[in-house]
Order: sequence, then C-alpha cells, then structure tokens
Amino acid sequence: MTFQLVGLRNTPSIALVISSLITALWCMSTWRFGFDLADEGYYWYGAQRMLHGEMPMRDFMAYDIGRYAWSAAVMKLLGDSGIVGARVGAALYQVCTIAVGVLLVLRATKNNLSTPGQVWLACVAAITLNLWVYPYYKVFDYGTSILIVAMLVMIFGSQSPRRWFSAGMLLGLAAIMGRNHGVYGAVAALLLLVFLLIKQRTPGALLRLSLAFIAGVVVGFSPTFVLCVLVDGFTDAFVASIFDLINSGATNISLDVPWPWTFDRSVLGMLLWANGVSQGIGFIAILALPLMAIALLMFRPLHRLTSTDILMLCTSLVGIIYAHYAYSRADLTHLALSIAPLLLLVLSTATSFKMATLTSAVVAGGTMICMAAENPLLSQWILNRPFATVTVNGSTLYVFPHIKEQLRHVEDALAARPQARDNFLALPNAPALYAINELRMPIWEIYSLWPRDAAFEAAEVAKLNRAPPDLVFLSDHALDNRQELRYSNTHPILYQWILDNYKKQPAKPLEPFDIYVK
Repeated sequence: MTFQLVGLRNTPSIALVISSLITALWCMSTWRFGFDLADEGYYWYGAQRMLHGEMPMRDFMAYDIGRYAWSAAVMKLLGDSGIVGARVGAALYQVCTIAVGVLLVLRATKNNLSTPGQVWLACVAAITLNLWVYPYYKVFDYGTSILIVAMLVMIFGSQSPRRWFSAGMLLGLAAIMGRNHGVYGAVAALLLLVFLLIKQRTPGALLRLSLAFIAGVVVGFSPTFVLCVLVDGFTDAFVASIFDLINSGATNISLDVPWPWTFDRSVLGMLLWANGVSQGIGFIAILALPLMAIALLMFRPLHRLTSTDILMLCTSLVGIIYAHYAYSRADLTHLALSIAPLLLLVLSTATSFKMATLTSAVVAGGTMICMAAENPLLSQWILNRPFATVTVNGSTLYVFPHIKEQLRHVEDALAARPQARDNFLALPNAPALYAINELRMPIWEIYSLWPRDAAFEAAEVAKLNRAPPDLVFLSDHALDNRQELRYSNTHPILYQWILDNYKKQPAKPLEPFDIYVK
C-alpha cells in the first residue's frame, strides 16, 4: 500500500495522522496510571468548579482561565465531571499540541527526507514528545511551550502582517493558559526581533510587522479582557493574582539542581543512579544545547539559514527562556514542563533516516531512564515498582501504594462521621478530595503552601466561621524538609483556629493526615 492510499500525501497530513494516532494510543495506554491529591486536584477541581458556574481566581485559587475553560468544555460535552472527563480534556490538548510539534519537525526536515522517512520521523517525534508529558495534567504548560515555538517559526522571515497578527493571537491564547507563557513568549519574540534587526537592518518594516503582532496578542488575550468587563469581581481577582506573584518574589519553592555528579552509584544502585544522572544531564542540556545552537547560527547570513536552521534557532530562543522555569524548582516535573523546545531542537537535526533512528534511540532511551522513578507506567516497566488499585468516580486507577493509603485513610474517617462527607476541610494541598466528592471547598485558597499575611488569613477564618466544617484533615508536613513551610508556620492564624475549635484524634504511625473533630 502506498502512502498516497492512506492519505499521507503531504507534510501536514503526515504530522496530523501519525501524531494523533500515536498520542491517542499513548493516552489510552496510560490514563489509568497514577493519581495525585495535590496538583492533579488543583487542575481537576478548577475545571469542575467552572462547570458549576464558579470563576478561577475570583472564587478559588487558580491558574489563568485557559486550562479550566478547555477542560470544563470537554467535560460538559462528555457529560462527565469526574476523573475520566478531566483526563480526556487534557488528552485532547495533548493531541493538538503534539501534532503542532511533529509538524514543526517535519517541515524543518522535509527537504532531506523522502515520504517514508518523514513517516518514520513523525513516529519518532510523536513518541518522544509524548514520553515527556509528565504529569499528564501539566500538558497545558508543556504543550503551550510548543505553541510558543510555532509562534516564532510563523514570523521568522515573513513579511506578511497577517502572519504576524496570527502569531500574536497565538501568543495571546498561550497567555490565557498561563501568564508565565505569555511573558516567556513575549521575551522570545523580542529576542527574535533583535536577531532580525541585526540581520535585516530594516527597522521600519519590522516595526509595522511588530504592531500587527501586538494587535494579535490583544485579540488573542481578549477573552480575559471580556471576563474583566462582564464578570463581577474578576478584574479585582485578576489584578490581585498579579500582585500576589510579584509580592511572593518567586514562581516556585526552589530546590537545588540535581547535577549528575551529586549521585552516588554505590548508594543508589545502577538503575536509580542512572535515573538521577540522566535528570542532571537534562538540566545541563536544557540550557547548554540552545546556547550552543544560537552561537552556531548567530553569524550565519540570514539568506543561508535552512528550514532546519530556523527551527533550531526558534527552539533555542524559547528553550533558554523556559530553562528559567526548570531551574525555578529543579525537579523532574519542572524539567519535563520546560524540555519540549529542547526536544524539538534535537529532533530537527534528524536530517536522514539513519539520523532519525539514532536520535530516537538516544532520546527515547534517555527519557525512559530519566522518567523511570516517577512516571507510574515506566516505573512499573523498568523498576518493577508495586502498584495498588483504587476506584475514583467508578474508574479503576493504578497508583503507588501510598496514594491508596491516603485515600483509604480519608474514606475511613468520613465513613466514621457520615455527616462530615459534605462539609470537611482538607489542608494544605488536597483539592482532589473535593473533586472526587464534587464539593466546593469552604475557603478560597485550595492549595496552601505559600505564607499569607494576617488580613488574608482573617478573611479565610471568616468564611469558615460562617459554615464551620464538621471535620478537618490537616497534613502539617515540612515541605522539602523545610520547617518554615509547615502549614502551622505559613498559616499560623488558621492553624490556631483549628486548634481552638477542634480536637485532634489519635493517629496511627504514617497516617498522612491529622484528623480534627468538633
């Protein structure tokens, strides 16, 4: 059968068909693996509350509206606000953005590969990009970084105001997924503009194109402006969220970078040592390779840049900016969220069938080793880690044993006090418990890790006094072993309110929550 007979006649169709098929197979194979009360709950709860008419940032602590609106729409169409609806919503965004990434790679290499070679590279690219979607609900960040690369490719060398306007719209839409993406994309666009000014020396023409780009950004981000006008209280919440970010002075709680030389094979064993070293190499490569590529291309005349060179340059400009996010909290999750531009850079070098094969072996192998300790499916395949089964909204999930123990502990406590099932408080970071039960959390801050001032805590206490919970789940753990990040230290007024109004129940060793009852 020829490729024409199956509809693979050109680069876009190859990218769309191959990437969609592989991404769908990957999502269907992995959707039952893993569960997280904290970050997954932060995503799922937000989408679910939008279905109930609530507004992110105004009615509950949240990211920007994009991911919640997207998933709420999918959940609405499916008629399922449970875990399946939430995971399908993320999977559809994954299908769309992985397809864009594969298309970028194929267009960059199309002059060097035959149709069979393009099909092979499409498979390699789709598999590689999907392997790094970890955890699944962060695809709204991972996939959006791919869209930022696409934005730069759209405007590189183009003299079309319409094309620059469309690229600006893409940046505006990316900012709706997260203002950090809007900032990163704007900085990347500015760097590209400087590069073009140096190469073209036509400031007047670039100024006109830039104005079209800015207009596109405004149009793309306009849904947020519309909400500010039409939704009561949203403007105040939106502005307050910006000031909260500025006042915090950071986007994440920092961790030391796991450099490759900090791991001891004699202590960890070969597999875990390789896992740690591969992560450390990732933190080096995510900045080093883009800088090397920029240095290589900086002095090359503009007219001599090939389609491969253009993608390498665009991925490098985006990659050095997203490296900031990886280093802001240097763990595997944040490396995974920032690595898509680097993957596209590496894949763009696959200018032959042989090179594509070598690239796939190196990248896929390194990825599986790097992900082995944390990705549930890979940890079972590679490390043979044990799994337990839990039922969430009628769906069977395969989870690490400690997750099952957390859910069992909560269920036992609620079964002992049935009246509390519709009125409990879970702190500091377990919003998934509310999403499972489709309940509204009684306070605004659904994820309580950052210190808050006295006025904020007093407002939250006022909400609790209006409808006191029947039961409180509290994990007063020291995040990252830092005592100052215990809930009792970050939220002393709320913690004291719990002590004043509830009695702590006897706890067994290793139980994840302390339970307080009236």
